[in-house]
Amino acid sequence: MSGPHADHGATDASTVRVLHVDDDPAYLDLTATYLERIDEAFEVSSETDVDDAIERLDAEPIDCVVSDYDMPGTDGLTLLQRVRDCGIEIPFVLFTGKGSEEIASEAISAGATDYIQKRGGNDQYEVLANRVRNAVDQHRSRVALAESEERLSRFIDQSPLGTIEYDDEFRIVRANPAAEEILGYDESELLGGTWLPFVPEPEHRHVAALERDLLSDKGGYQSVNENVRSDGERIRCAWHNQVVTDADGEVIGVFSQFEDVTEATARKREIERTNAVLSTALDALPVGMLVEDADRQVIRVNERLYDLFDIDGDPEAAVGRDCEAFAADLSGRFADPEGFVERIERIVDARRPVNDERLALADGTTLVRTYRPIDLPDGDGHLWAYRRARNSD
Repeated sequence: MSGPHADHGATDASTVRVLHVDDDPAYLDLTATYLERIDEAFEVSSETDVDDAIERLDAEPIDCVVSDYDMPGTDGLTLLQRVRDCGIEIPFVLFTGKGSEEIASEAISAGATDYIQKRGGNDQYEVLANRVRNAVDQHRSRVALAESEERLSRFIDQSPLGTIEYDDEFRIVRANPAAEEILGYDESELLGGTWLPFVPEPEHRHVAALERDLLSDKGGYQSVNENVRSDGERIRCAWHNQVVTDADGEVIGVFSQFEDVTEATARKREIERTNAVLSTALDALPVGMLVEDADRQVIRVNERLYDLFDIDGDPEAAVGRDCEAFAADLSGRFADPEGFVERIERIVDARRPVNDERLALADGTTLVRTYRPIDLPDGDGHLWAYRRARNSD
């Protein structure tokens, strides 16, 4: 029975469903009338029998139980115990004409949410309505917070990113499975400690400064740092650190999410080295070269191409330029400007190699063009080579 009742109060935030249990039917009717008049959100149901009350709790979503103390064959504290034994944790208010400090103390000790003594006059219903509303609102807030924390906990546990949670003194209070896998430590080895085990000594001062900045600014920081696994292996991790504060701005914790980017960093460096070598080789070639991507955007041109076409400027500035517009700008240097542009379009559409195609320039000289369709990591590409025609061509 505990499952269905745990979130009864969360089914409809606009309604407060109250179950009033008392052996006096007339008093039940009077109380329901006043409560529903005082607070339009109240829906009051009534029972004179404890067993019937338990059945109603099992069958309906109830937000709060209001019970008399002294009833035939039982008392309100016995009902409270039966409610709690069923796993029902909604607020329970003891509303009784039998008043004593001993009963009030016993009620609170037994788990009652509140204790109110019946008095003459209508003011008692105002008090009861306020106490019930406050109890229900607080219970709903606690349930919502618990559900939010549970969702956060599940997200952290299942996240592919390593996650380490620190308290306000930067002591580790949690490390998820991904963090264990990345760093090689069991969570139990990290709890209560700091980041010292997985931060190399030369980085200690930097990370300590970052810690102070985080707690001071109460913001978030991103960084890529070298870290040390439990087996001594050095890795590089990308970190995002975020301070969590309460409603008053006080630090309640810090979350650090991270991923191992060692391979990505190594790949990036290799690509940068390869690009540097290729760029040097491209500039050293005795022919003009142009490489474009599938969207006809310039990826690279070399100095020799600029020399051949007598173009002023830095070839690096051409990167990202539209190749159709580039061809149109160059077309005036050829004996057949329109034919030069149209031929390029046909070659690109066909994506077939072209070898040593002769092109007449307007000044009477001749260029030789070679074309190759190429495959790039992000799609098709085009490689063009131009050179001056030799007597043997």
